[in-house]
Amino acid sequence: MAKVAALLVTLPAVASAACISSGDHSTINNALRSGGAGAVVQLCENALIKITDQISFTADDQEISTQNYPTGNTRATIQVAPGSATNTLIAGRFNRVKIKNVQLDGNRAGAGFHQEGGANIEIGGQSTGQVVSNVASRNPRGWSCLHVIGSGNDGSPCKQATIVNNDIGPCGQSGYNDQGQGLWADGISLDCTDSLVQGNTINGPTDGGIVIFGSPGSTINNNTIVSSPDYLGFGAINMVDGQYQGSYAGVKVTNNKVQGNKIFNLGIGIGANVWSFNDPYALQGPAEITGNSISGHVVFPIAVNGWTGGITVTGNDASGATKPKSSFSDASHCVGPIQEVFNQNANFVYFPAGVTGSKNLQPEFAASSGNMTNFLCSGLPLADAKTFQKGQLDVVSDSGPFADLHGVVAQYQGDSNVVVLQGGKPVWASGHTLSQGCGKPSGCRLRFGADGNLGTYYNNALQWSSNTGGRGSTMVVMNKAPWIQIKDGSGNVIWDTTKSS
Repeated sequence: MAKVAALLVTLPAVASAACISSGDHSTINNALRSGGAGAVVQLCENALIKITDQISFTADDQEISTQNYPTGNTRATIQVAPGSATNTLIAGRFNRVKIKNVQLDGNRAGAGFHQEGGANIEIGGQSTGQVVSNVASRNPRGWSCLHVIGSGNDGSPCKQATIVNNDIGPCGQSGYNDQGQGLWADGISLDCTDSLVQGNTINGPTDGGIVIFGSPGSTINNNTIVSSPDYLGFGAINMVDGQYQGSYAGVKVTNNKVQGNKIFNLGIGIGANVWSFNDPYALQGPAEITGNSISGHVVFPIAVNGWTGGITVTGNDASGATKPKSSFSDASHCVGPIQEVFNQNANFVYFPAGVTGSKNLQPEFAASSGNMTNFLCSGLPLADAKTFQKGQLDVVSDSGPFADLHGVVAQYQGDSNVVVLQGGKPVWASGHTLSQGCGKPSGCRLRFGADGNLGTYYNNALQWSSNTGGRGSTMVVMNKAPWIQIKDGSGNVIWDTTKSS
């Protein structure tokens, strides 16, 4: 497969017409339609083509490329224009189509984020032999920079895609927008059997760097995945999804380099129970993960849970991963078994009961004491305390923690109870609750008011109070007893949780 793929990539096609120096999506689409099967549509070097609709292949063996096949900044650029309704730049499910030596810019900053949008590149389907090579793909409006989509029919799957020597990213941001929509995006999303993903550099993925959706028989080799310096990244290489009835048979993940800048939660995640969802069945091998190197801010370089049918994880090197983990990350929101291996600074971890069938795991693997699920739980280091000035705290019940600290969260619950939790267990509570609850929408609020009093209110009627009105100046929430203090203007503690139930 690799030799055939290399031949496809390195032999330049002969364009059937002069290169395109200007125009829009219609210019390229018209050339594809008129050219038919085998058409080679070439853009001129340094051309900038702004589009407001998708470019679509129309027949087998077509190609979109830059004349002379440059590999640097002179590659033609196709960019989504502001105000455009499109998310995907190039799409097609025909056999042996090729996208080569172009730059694709989803222009998320200018055209806007679109949660339901497709990837910059959407190819695959019931196709064979598609090629994406020497392409730059960045700033997708939607969820991925490059998606090779499955056919939806395991009897007639996508086959033999070749994704080589591309420079991918940045892809997405971390966190949510004002509508609560996740802003993250994949680098390469592979859902195609017997495929080759090789020699790619993925900079700044915020979801998965290379996400392998089953894709039996595929090889992921000699890629470099680097996390963003500005945003959190979930995982560099993911083997966590259940397509192809959970089969990863014959998948090889070899000789890849993973580097964490700001943070990767995971270097290589393997199994149904590693990601934020827990599939009801284990994913299946046999699969090989060998010769990969992982360095920098990667919380868990390799984690395995929810796997059966054979796995080999050998010859991988995480000696360059930053230690201690607590110097760049925090596992306070993780389940207990994950917190344990985090505190052990273990780089390679697995849950023995979650890995059945034949296995060959390198000796550095640490076994967890319990079921480790959702390795996306780790985050950046958390503070030991949070200070509020009087008048700064005003939250509605059940709105999430008002203080998220290392090992401790303080939150205002839906029954109007103020609670401090350590490791998920309550260590203090205000003790005043409403038997009828706060209602919907909630009529309950927690305030550290402008008068310096901390109190809970139901329909603006005071329910519980620190009785520090006229005296309180600052409120400090801490990750150790007494958990909450109120101080006067001179810094003297005038109230803490020992003075309340």
